[in-house]
Amino acid sequence: MKFKQIFAFSVASLLLAACSATGTAFSGLEKPAEGQSKLYVYRTKAFKGGGVHFDVNANDTYIGHLRNGGYISAELPPGDYEIWAKTEVRRGVTVPLQPNEIQCVKASIGFGAFVGRPKFQHVPLEQCKAEIAGTVHSF
Repeated sequence: MKFKQIFAFSVASLLLAACSATGTAFSGLEKPAEGQSKLYVYRTKAFKGGGVHFDVNANDTYIGHLRNGGYISAELPPGDYEIWAKTEVRRGVTVPLQPNEIQCVKASIGFGAFVGRPKFQHVPLEQCKAEIAGTVHSF
């Protein structure tokens, strides 16, 4: 009986690991081009909701697919943007982007009826620098 439990746990772990981001390790925040804004959306690696991933949008513009332990970035014109994603429901946060500025949004997963729901939080740059360092580029 013990072998079956170990085998089941191993298979579940392998499946969850396959849902994690795979890509280039984060190497630092890059400044935007003159007059533009840079947005980073990241998700620290967590067991809760590890198999849930989603498309991230800035207003009506698709900016990338975010997985567990991953980050995406986009260079955008200055303005107010709703950063959002949808699984069961649409969730987002509004972020004001200023010229020549970097802004960060932390994503996580909340509970849903059938699948985890995306959660977004606009975070200070110092918090972002500390947390995004352990992520990889999400494809």
